[in-house]
Amino acid sequence: MKRLVASFLLALAMACQSASDAPTDPVWGKQACSACAMLVSEPHFAAQVLTVAGDHLYFDDVGCMAAFLLRGKVPPKKAWVRDADGADRAERKWVTTELSHFSKGAKTPMDYGFQFSATGELPWSAVQDAVRERLTSGSER
Repeated sequence: MKRLVASFLLALAMACQSASDAPTDPVWGKQACSACAMLVSEPHFAAQVLTVAGDHLYFDDVGCMAAFLLRGKVPPKKAWVRDADGADRAERKWVTTELSHFSKGAKTPMDYGFQFSATGELPWSAVQDAVRERLTSGSER
């Protein structure tokens, strides 16, 4: 009986952990960006990080998230960007940065210019490189 209870508790803990590791929506228009403090109100430019401590941090611009991660203030466990290709907010999903591609040139909230695109030619590493260059060149806002 003890073994059955222990197995059940382990399975329950694993289920809870995987659910808490999933991306969640911010309170659109009320949640502050963790990098620049502007409100996260445009889903097609939004990004989020799940920290090792289990906190979800939200960003109004993919570039804000990249800059935040490059500064190394909080160890990330996972990171996502918002799928901008859905017709409406309900159809847009969170996509991990490892699987994401980006287009350059969009008018984004903090003017980094990167937007998730299923057909984009830039991987996440290229976004990080461009943001790193912006940070080191002193043109960061």
